[in-house]
Amino acid sequence: MTSGACLLAAALVAATPAPRPERVVVISIDALHPAALTAATMPGVARQARLGKVTLEGHSTRPPKTLVAHTAMLTGLAPAQSGKVDNAWEEGQPTVAFPTALDDAKAAGCRTALLYSKERLGFLVTSGVDQHGLAPDDGVARARAFLAPPGRAFVFLHLGGLEHVGTESGWMSAPYLARASELDRSLAPLFADLEARGSYFLVITSDHAGHDQEHGTEHPEDGRLPLVVRSDRTRLPDIRGKRYDTAGLRALLAPAFIGDRR
Repeated sequence: MTSGACLLAAALVAATPAPRPERVVVISIDALHPAALTAATMPGVARQARLGKVTLEGHSTRPPKTLVAHTAMLTGLAPAQSGKVDNAWEEGQPTVAFPTALDDAKAAGCRTALLYSKERLGFLVTSGVDQHGLAPDDGVARARAFLAPPGRAFVFLHLGGLEHVGTESGWMSAPYLARASELDRSLAPLFADLEARGSYFLVITSDHAGHDQEHGTEHPEDGRLPLVVRSDRTRLPDIRGKRYDTAGLRALLAPAFIGDRR
């Protein structure tokens, strides 16, 4: 884990009170450039940022690609540590060899779900995952259904669509922003569920961004991403302007699973 990720995680753990939240949700909006996270384009996500904590200074892995970045997110390991440095996986091939945040959640007594819009993210299914599946069109609905029963639950929800539009029309183009707005609207029922029932820990982030009609390169825009954290149970430090690396996500989630150890 990078030093920046360790510092942020340590601050989060130190500031965490009991009790633990009942519902822990991570939403990864694939290819979301932090500049798109505005009240005009994404009012729902912007509201979560306004009421919670946000940094637009997140950094992806090298290379900044979907499976590489998500492996870092869930394992807490940089690509050189996990060995996942490529963006390929197919059904039937070996899955991740390291424990993930889903295993942490399972050990803490949560039901767990991994829902994704790209088949390659099936690489991240471990024995700690109760429910998983390709959900390019109904991920939000499936996440809401999974969270509906009583009891502690953790959902990692991956939403796609922006990468394709960015490649076709350009990052931050009018079609790209329109697609970001559609994704924002689709999340409104899930946000409403969390707020209505209370006792939640919500993270919204991304795996990478892009520039012009390209992504996955060494260009500095490709590795940018936002981080939004909101909870009605867990106090969080001010992360504005702080560097956040994808490998820091697993440690960031730890307070939601282990509670206050003071």
